[in-house]
Amino acid sequence: MKKISEALLIKESTINKVQFDKEWFYSVKDMEDYLNEDLTGVEYVTLPILIDGVKFTVKCATWEDIQRIRRKEPLEDFKGSVSRKK
Repeated sequence: MKKISEALLIKESTINKVQFDKEWFYSVKDMEDYLNEDLTGVEYVTLPILIDGVKFTVKCATWEDIQRIRRKEPLEDFKGSVSRKK
């Protein structure tokens, strides 16, 4: 998992982002490409973002929402379902 901070993301020009109500929202697709990770399941909102002078409606998420999905272990849902021999 790539270690990054929100301050770095704000400066990153390859990620489309918008500040709304004093909080930064990042394009989920751009974050997937930047992190090279699948962010399926991240909670998002659709916000208008100006890209090259054209306004697009894009799925966006906060850094906290993205971090919540990234911290989840790949097989976390199956931990309790595996039987163990003693």
